[in-house]
Amino acid sequence: MTIGIIGNIDKPKALEAIKKFVSILSLYHVDYVFSKDLVHHIPVQENDRVEVLTKLTNVSDIIVAFGGDGTILSTANIIGKSGVPILGVNIGTLGFLTEVVTEELEDTVKRLVDEKYSIINRMALRIEILQNHCQSIYYALNDVVLDKGAGSRLIYIDVYVDNRFLNSYRSDGLIVSTPTGSTAYSMSAGGPLVVPTMHAAVVTPICPHSVTMKPIVLSGDSEIELSIRKEATNAQLSVDGQTQCQVRYFEKVKVVKAEYDVKWISLGRHDFFDILRTKLNWGAGQPGPPN
Repeated sequence: MTIGIIGNIDKPKALEAIKKFVSILSLYHVDYVFSKDLVHHIPVQENDRVEVLTKLTNVSDIIVAFGGDGTILSTANIIGKSGVPILGVNIGTLGFLTEVVTEELEDTVKRLVDEKYSIINRMALRIEILQNHCQSIYYALNDVVLDKGAGSRLIYIDVYVDNRFLNSYRSDGLIVSTPTGSTAYSMSAGGPLVVPTMHAAVVTPICPHSVTMKPIVLSGDSEIELSIRKEATNAQLSVDGQTQCQVRYFEKVKVVKAEYDVKWISLGRHDFFDILRTKLNWGAGQPGPPN
């Protein structure tokens, strides 16, 4: 087994955790490969293997990413299509996408060596801008957001599902999220929490003008089309909070399930409900479940 190592170089705690992780891997005689961007930030020995991030999956059986949710999202965007499973180590604060904390590194290595883990599939989105003036295809693990950008006025967004009109949302914008992304921006905007192994798409309006405009959960096989009214002139498209471009009124944004799922490693320590209770502080001060 060979483990590819990725980390957020802007977080000193991530770099320290990587050093500790590598020492544990060596103790258990596990091969590893560093992402090239780590070379100038951690001690790399002469015989250590290094590869550029885009080719790391060619020489790795598992990718371990150290950082917060942003690190995991960027990792999934680059390597998700490869089918190599990802394991996230939480160095950030909330960390819905990272199952492991630094105190669990040795136990994590043991479980990987003993193959005491499972691989789950997480749905991704494929976003295409029709008649566009920027890159036409994007992929998202969390969500795609179409909003008013720097403008102050509400915009109208027309939504079609499988070529049938759903609604015209007058709001600050609209979020289309995967189940994984249901705990991100969509949750903050009042969207429902969805078990991440489901195949579904959540459409959540951002500060809608009418209180009757509620989020809706659609089939993961739905084809969702978004467009803004002419009076809005321009809107901003954001993919996983990391890629932005402008969308004009005559362009259409088509969102469908990606042709691949992102492979996710679960060590079985913390299931989705454990994470929700911990991260959202559910049941604080209340008695636990009955025996």
